[in-house]
Amino acid sequence: MLGPLGCGPDVAVFDEVADTTTVTLDETDERVPRLLSLLEELGIVGWFEWRYDRFTDDELEAARLIVMDATVLLDGIFAGPRVGTKYDMSEACKLCGAGARQTSAMVVDGESLHILEGKRAMHTCYNDILVDEKLAGALADSGATGISFRGVFAAFEKRGHFQLPWRQLCATHTLPRISPRSTGIEPYKSCSCGRSSFTTPAKLPTRLVYRTADIADTRDINVTWEWFGEVKFKGDVSESVLPYPLFLVTPKVWRIFRDAGVTGFDWLPIRVVDE
Repeated sequence: MLGPLGCGPDVAVFDEVADTTTVTLDETDERVPRLLSLLEELGIVGWFEWRYDRFTDDELEAARLIVMDATVLLDGIFAGPRVGTKYDMSEACKLCGAGARQTSAMVVDGESLHILEGKRAMHTCYNDILVDEKLAGALADSGATGISFRGVFAAFEKRGHFQLPWRQLCATHTLPRISPRSTGIEPYKSCSCGRSSFTTPAKLPTRLVYRTADIADTRDINVTWEWFGEVKFKGDVSESVLPYPLFLVTPKVWRIFRDAGVTGFDWLPIRVVDE
């Protein structure tokens, strides 16, 4: 079906596990309207359209901060509170859990370890970032500020927990609120704390904007004040789906990940305005 449109393996990738095909085209590409027309003509349903920005290395080098965003969050390894990771909820929102403070090592599902194979870095289903020991060493040796690490354990139902040669990358600094000029971000389930349940609509590129004064005291690794994603929280953390902040890093950190050949993340420079 895609061949006659000129959508070969350079732009179309088939995922045998998910049984899906992803076609990546520039929005000005003449194949886009032809592809959409063909889907409509054939009555094909269940397809999704995403719009996002791509940047050159020069643009990323010139950025003040860069959002480190998982390309497909659902591809991450299952981890977090439902697998046994512990959190301090004393300063978190009582309704949504935003602001939860992790207090234990990161625990991942032992049956999902194949997801880590061949990777230098991977994200969890809660947007936690995991790096192998060599990459963790490179980040530590770089002198990057705002960085800390936690251990990573695999949980098996009958065999308990086993430590892995991976580290969880953590940020010690939280940024102020984003500027209202940000686009591609919206709350899909409001909470009185105003901090959680933000989502990034598929058909609008995510563009974070910060005021100049609000990024004057940033570190090399930071997280957003806003927490994103689905929320299912009724007080019992072990049964919860918690929201998560986004990571924002400097070009220094981006270069380390790039040089390590890390894939699976989109890198989105923030925009800075004077207000």
